[in-house]
Amino acid sequence: MKNYKFKINILILTILLAVFLAACGGNSQNQESDAEDTAAVVEEASQTETSNNAADIVEEPVEEVDSAPSGKLLIWLQQANQDVWEQTVLPEFQEKYPNVELEFVNFGPEEVAAQVGLAIQGGTGGPDLGVTQYRDLQSLIELGGIMDITTFMQPYASDFDPDILAYCETEGAIYCVPWDIGPTVTYYRRDIFEAAGLASDPDSVSEMVATWDAYLETCLTIKEETGLPCFPQNKANNLGLMVIDMLWQQGIGFFDENGQVKLDDPAVVAAVEKLGAFWEAEVTTDSLDWTDPWYAELASDIDNADTPPVATLVYPAWMGNFFKTWIAAEQEGNWGVALMPAWEEGSARASMGGGSAYFIPADSSNPEAAWALIEYMNLDVENQVAQYAYSDYFPALTSSYNDPIFSEGDPYFGGQTMRATYAEVAQNVPYAFIYDSEYYNTAAGALSTAIQNYALGNMSAEEALQEAADAVRLETGTP
Repeated sequence: MKNYKFKINILILTILLAVFLAACGGNSQNQESDAEDTAAVVEEASQTETSNNAADIVEEPVEEVDSAPSGKLLIWLQQANQDVWEQTVLPEFQEKYPNVELEFVNFGPEEVAAQVGLAIQGGTGGPDLGVTQYRDLQSLIELGGIMDITTFMQPYASDFDPDILAYCETEGAIYCVPWDIGPTVTYYRRDIFEAAGLASDPDSVSEMVATWDAYLETCLTIKEETGLPCFPQNKANNLGLMVIDMLWQQGIGFFDENGQVKLDDPAVVAAVEKLGAFWEAEVTTDSLDWTDPWYAELASDIDNADTPPVATLVYPAWMGNFFKTWIAAEQEGNWGVALMPAWEEGSARASMGGGSAYFIPADSSNPEAAWALIEYMNLDVENQVAQYAYSDYFPALTSSYNDPIFSEGDPYFGGQTMRATYAEVAQNVPYAFIYDSEYYNTAAGALSTAIQNYALGNMSAEEALQEAADAVRLETGTP
C-alpha cells in the first residue's frame, strides 16, 4: 500500500508540473482548459487513492479481545463449602466461564486461615481465592497478604449490613466479601414444652425466654414438670459460646475500639456469672458441643431414659441444617425456632456465631477469575438464594431477604417460617469488638479457660477473668 501511495503522489506532481509549464508558455484560454483537465485528473487520482485505502483497511483483520477470565483458579476452603457450590450454582458458573479451570484444596474450619498465613509469611504457595471464618480474617489482613478489593465492592457495599461488612474492613478498605452469617436464635423442642404444660408456638416461646432470667425460669419449669434438662453446657472444657452471645448482644467484645483488653470488664464478669446461675440451678447437662453425647441429647425421643433429650439450644441459624440432615433428622416437626434471650428487657435479642467470607490473596495469580467467581456465586441474589435453600447457610447479602423463600414454611420445623426469624435477627445484630481483632483466638482461648476455672470452682468469675485478661495482655502486648 505504501508503494501505491508513492506512485500516486509522483503522478500528481508530474501533472502539476506540466500544468505549471503550460501556464508559462500558453494563452489564458488554453491555460484554463488545461487547468480544468488537470484538476479532473488530480481528483480522480485522489479518489482512487481513497478508495484503495478504504479497501485496504477493510481487508486488514481486526483481532477480537476476549475479556472473559480464563486460566487456573486454585481455591482453598472447607469441603462443606465446596459441596454447597457443586450442588447448586457452580455448574452454571463453569458453563459461563468455560476457560476457567477450577482446582480445590480442602481444609478444616481452622486450617484455611492457618495455611494461608503460612503461605503469606513464606511468600509463595497460597491459593488464588479462599473462604474462611470471619474470626480469622483480621490476622491475615494484618500480615499484609490479602488484596484490597474496595473498588470491586463499591457497587455492592450497600447490599450488606454495615456492621457485618465492617468485619471485612480495616482503615476504610475492604478485604473480603461476606458469604454467610450466623444470627443466633433459640431452638426448642415443641414436644417437651407441651409435656411441661407450656405453649409451644414460636411467639409464646419467644416470650418465655425474653431475657436470660426468664429463660432460667422456663428451664426450671421444664425440669420440675418433666425432669428433663434445658440445654447442654459443659464445665471442664467450656467453649464460651453462650457468654460470647451475651457479650455480643450488648455490643461488648474481647477488646474495645482502641484495642484494649476488656476480658476483665465488669460486664464480662456479669455474663459469666449469669451462665453460672444455670449451673447452680442444675438445669443443664455436662455434654460438650460437637461430641457424641451432645448429638444424642439433641436427637433423643422424649421418653428416652438412657439419654434424656434437652429442651432447648441457643445457637446460630446454620444449626438448622445440621438438625435436619444428620444430628436430629428423626425429630422432624418437634424442633422450633424462637428469638434468643435478651440481656435485659427491651435490649437486643440478637447475636452472631460463625459465618464465612471470600478473600483474594494479594499474590493471587488469577484475581480476575477469583472476582468473577465471587460475583457470580455470592453477589447474585438468585444464586445466593439457591445456595441458602440447599444449605441453610444464612446469606449476608441483605438484598436476598426479599426472596419468597423467606416466607416459606419448613416441614422440619413444623411448617414454621423460621427463615423470616433468622432475617429479623440478622438485621438487629449489634456490632461487637469480637471478630475484628487479629488476636481473636488468643482472647477466645483465655475466656474459655476462665469460664472453666470458674465452673469447676477453682476461682471466682472476677479472679478467673482478671487472670485471663492479664494473660492476653502479656501475650499480645496490648494494654
